[in-house]
Amino acid sequence: MRHAEPAERLSREADRDDPPLSACGAVQAEAVAEWLLTSPIDAIVSSPALRARQTAAPLAARGGLPVHVDDRLRDAPPRSGGYVPIERDRLGDPDAYRARLRDYREGTRLEQLAPRVEEALDEWIARRPGGRLAVFCHGSVINVFAARVLGLAQPAFLEAGYASGHRFLISSGGLRSVRSLNETAYLAERG
Repeated sequence: MRHAEPAERLSREADRDDPPLSACGAVQAEAVAEWLLTSPIDAIVSSPALRARQTAAPLAARGGLPVHVDDRLRDAPPRSGGYVPIERDRLGDPDAYRARLRDYREGTRLEQLAPRVEEALDEWIARRPGGRLAVFCHGSVINVFAARVLGLAQPAFLEAGYASGHRFLISSGGLRSVRSLNETAYLAERG
């Protein structure tokens, strides 16, 4: 799961790189919990980012499971100036958006992120054979893992929506496949 929508305007300098969820994001997190609880969950894992942990919280509360925070699932380091949602650039500054995509695709951020993400997810998968994990993270983490599963050389291929679901199937023999990417229909059901 990509984290839900973060707050746009931050009140404290300390929140610059780690914003909480917006009011809309809190509603999205509830919708995610409702959707995921249609099948049993065996473990909940989250990036240490506040927006990811807050997205996981309703699922943990409803499902009676702890949220395991794994620092290896953190996002790629933000550009200078703190966390700026890519959606803000896409909607308000097309030139900044194109520059950001170019940097994302051609830079080394995802290449540096990949080993720790792959290590973390491989470990969590091995701990829960036959289980169902709910992992709350970031678009960059989803891109890296999905690109690996699909065998893509370019890991920046998907703009994951807020609170979007990305489902992967992993066999006991290690075969990995994509069941779905960027699911959001459960968000529309919440109005």
